[in-house]
Parts: sequence; structure tokens; C-alpha cells
Amino acid sequence: MTKQRVLRILGAVLGAALFALALYVLRQQLGGARLAEVLGQVTALPAARLLVAGAMTIAGYLALGAGDLLALRHLGRKLSLGKVLLTSFIGYAFANNLPFSVVVGGWVRYRLYSGWRGVKQDATSIVLFNLRGYVLGLATCAAVAFTLEPGAIPGLLRLPLASTLSLGLLALAIVALYLGWAAAGRELRIRRWKLAPPPLPLTLLQLAISLGDWILSGAALYVLLPGSVELGFFGFFGVFILGQIAALIAQVPGGIGIFEAVTVAMLKTRIGVTSLLGILLAYRAIYFLVPLVLATLLLGASEIVRLVRGQKRA
Repeated sequence: MTKQRVLRILGAVLGAALFALALYVLRQQLGGARLAEVLGQVTALPAARLLVAGAMTIAGYLALGAGDLLALRHLGRKLSLGKVLLTSFIGYAFANNLPFSVVVGGWVRYRLYSGWRGVKQDATSIVLFNLRGYVLGLATCAAVAFTLEPGAIPGLLRLPLASTLSLGLLALAIVALYLGWAAAGRELRIRRWKLAPPPLPLTLLQLAISLGDWILSGAALYVLLPGSVELGFFGFFGVFILGQIAALIAQVPGGIGIFEAVTVAMLKTRIGVTSLLGILLAYRAIYFLVPLVLATLLLGASEIVRLVRGQKRA
């Protein structure tokens, strides 16, 4: 058995174990809560909060589109703004909802970019460029959340640890090393692979865009929380990032169950479980389900247009 196959099997086993653990945690936390009660909490959410969460979602997807524009600029390619935003939105909407998000989102965007003249040969480079930005932004968010509010997560989970400062500093060191590599501009070689960093100014801009996307996606959930929760944004943001990391490791479609389990485990002392599940359900509909439905329709229309054009050429 090859090393790659062993790693794939281990990854699948880990993902299944995390998903099973998440289901167990949710079952324990639910107690006597009923589905009707949870749905009642969704309908009780103020319309103003839902609208703000929707606006945050739109802004987050636009930030992701800005990342694609930056990738094209880095590669010296030009494509209309509409095509870039369309491709980015469809790719990320699928990546946010399906398993193996990096592969699925990359394939969808590769499929669309390979159909546009002038960027067909750079589709893979665009996907890899955005993957770097995604990881860099996640590490930066962890550094910010765990450093600025180091006592929030241990307090919510009642851990023996007094602070997450060490984790925040570790994430900060990783980001600093990457920025140092970009400043040096040296090519990194790993066996047959060669990896060169973008110029430092471009890297900083990529970092800002990715950081903006992560903050907006977290804010879309934060604005749905009741004002009585008395939890600062950065304290909440640490909870959000931990849930996202767990979901990323598990590779469960959309992180469903994993993200909810982490969030409920940490916030149950501040918000009632039934109310919190209603908020999470509304967030999943706004940030995940609605974009997925729109992306599916847009991808279908794109494929139809491509088919018709192919028949005309034939």
C-alpha cells in the first residue's frame, strides 16, 4: 500500500471519527429540545439581524471574488469583472457545502476558468494562489483571535488552561515566516516541486482580502446572536475559527454537525441550546444553503451556454 493511500485512509477515518464525535456532542447538548422549538427560534429572529447577516454574506463572497481578481493581476491576465465574480462565487459556494472543499471548489473554478479565453492555461495557478490566501488568512485569524482574547475560549470551555496566547503566538510566527519568505523572494524546492512566493506587497494585499473574508463570514453569525450574550467579537471569533478548523479537518460537507457541535459546546453557557441551534440553522441557510442554490442554477446555465456555443462551432 502506497504512502498516499495510507494518508487518504487515515484522513477519511479521522473525518468519520470527528463527525461521529460531533453527533454525540450535539445529542448530549440537545437534551429535550425539539425540532419545532428550534424552528420556532429561527422564525423569532428579528428581520433586521437576518438582513445584516445577508449583507455580510454578500460582502464575504465579494471579498473572495477580489482574491480571484488579485490572482489574475499577479498572473498578468485580464478577464471581465462579471466573469471573475461569477466564477469565484460558484466555486466557493460549492466548496463551502461539499466534502473535500479544496478539491471540489478548485475543480469547479478550474472548469469555469478553463472556458474563458485568455486565462485557460492559468486556471490551476489561480486555484493554487487562492488556496495560499485561504490558509494564510485562517492562520492570521487564529493569531488575532487567540492573542487579543486569550482567556475567552478557556473560560467558555472551563479548561484548565488559562490562556490561548501560546497558540496565538504560534499562528503569528507561521504568518511572520510566510511574510519573511515573501520579502526574501526565494524559491522553495521540495523534491520536484518548485514554489515561489508572490511579491511582498501582493502577499500583504492577499492577506488583507483573506482576513476580510474570514471576518465577514464570522460577523454574519455574530450579528444573529442576542445582545444579552455579552461576548466581544474577538472572543466569539476564536470560537468561530476553532469550529472552522475542526470542520476543515473532518471534511464533512459544509462542516455540518462539526461546526455546530464546537459552537454549542462553547456557547451553551451564554445562550440556551435551543436558541443557539435556531441561530446556527439560520446562519447555515443564509451563508451556505442560499448561495449553493444560486450557484447550482448559475453553473447549470453556464454549462448550457457552453454546450450551445460548442454546437454552433461544430
